[in-house]
Amino acid sequence: MSQPWQQPQPPGPPGQPSGPGYGYPQQPQPPQPGYGYPQQPQAPQPGYGYPQGPPGPGMPGPPFPPPPARRGNAGAAAALVIGLTVALFFVYGLVTGMVVDLEALITEAMENGDTEIGVAQLTWLAPLMGALIGLPAAKLAPGRVGIYWLAAVGALVAMLLGETFASAVLAEEAVDGAKGAFEFFFEDFSDMFEGWTENSNGFTWPLLALAPATAAFTGYFVGGTNKPQPPPGAWG
Repeated sequence: MSQPWQQPQPPGPPGQPSGPGYGYPQQPQPPQPGYGYPQQPQAPQPGYGYPQGPPGPGMPGPPFPPPPARRGNAGAAAALVIGLTVALFFVYGLVTGMVVDLEALITEAMENGDTEIGVAQLTWLAPLMGALIGLPAAKLAPGRVGIYWLAAVGALVAMLLGETFASAVLAEEAVDGAKGAFEFFFEDFSDMFEGWTENSNGFTWPLLALAPATAAFTGYFVGGTNKPQPPPGAWG
């Protein structure tokens, strides 16, 4: 006996069990996504080929841009060039005084009856003087071409003053210390410079020119130049 809330089910075809789901047409089901069916468009996910969104909490952010190239300190380099110029010309004069034996040269000149004394000069040290001034300047102010040329001028001045101070050192030895080399250099500068130029020979001036040339070359070789580079594709 059926309950009142149960609805009678019509009998199915002969030979088939009766009941819901048997012998009745099924309701059409919507197609399920999968193989053979069009997929629903998906929103692009951030990743390769898509812009990244802001990093979430605890996630690393984008890398920082590289720091700008170091331009050096032109003021300190210029001060260094001036200081080296002054120091090296004094050292050059003192080294010349230690190398040249003035007493032996005077004795030799008297024995030969010569009225002039030929003093060996150390002008062949000019490339070393130029490198000693140009190298620190290039290291301290790389890419600053003006500093390179300042170093070249400093190297030339150091050689000229160094030869003059060398004459003052030799003059001090000639008077047995009655007058100091610094006194000769500052009080009789023109006489010391003239005495050096009269004692120079044909190789003195070409060797002297090697000092500024070496200083400038050292600057360009070590420090390089900061020329602007053309943008990509500018040359076609």
